[in-house]
Amino acid sequence: MIATRPGAATPTRYYPSTTATFNGDLDYIAIEHAMNGEPVKLTRGERIEAARQLDARGIHATEIGRRLGVARDTVTARRKNGWVIPATAPDPEPIDIGGATHGRSGYTRGCRCRPCKDGANAASKAAKARRKAAA
Repeated sequence: MIATRPGAATPTRYYPSTTATFNGDLDYIAIEHAMNGEPVKLTRGERIEAARQLDARGIHATEIGRRLGVARDTVTARRKNGWVIPATAPDPEPIDIGGATHGRSGYTRGCRCRPCKDGANAASKAAKARRKAAA
């Protein structure tokens, strides 16, 4: 929370929307709290939206970064990028390693046993082939 000394003017409170509280993946109530410097957990999209709205109100990038808990350079980079929310990469397909019997999923990352190494190599080759076929 932004503190004020006794007798000082109350800081301006920013509101992202007058009626909506939620839009798809954006929680406007969380965005409002972040815009006013209150501690709140935000998704990447909410953080970008809060920064965009603060920038539209003429707030300096350093102050936006302080309120949202990001670096000033991050704010200026997002501004140059047009406030676009970056697409997230899809989760990779699970590795099918055949009949391996250890680890929760049948595979332990970094395992050197023959079934795990063979399965990981086969999955890697199959993924390369799919990428090459898609190109």
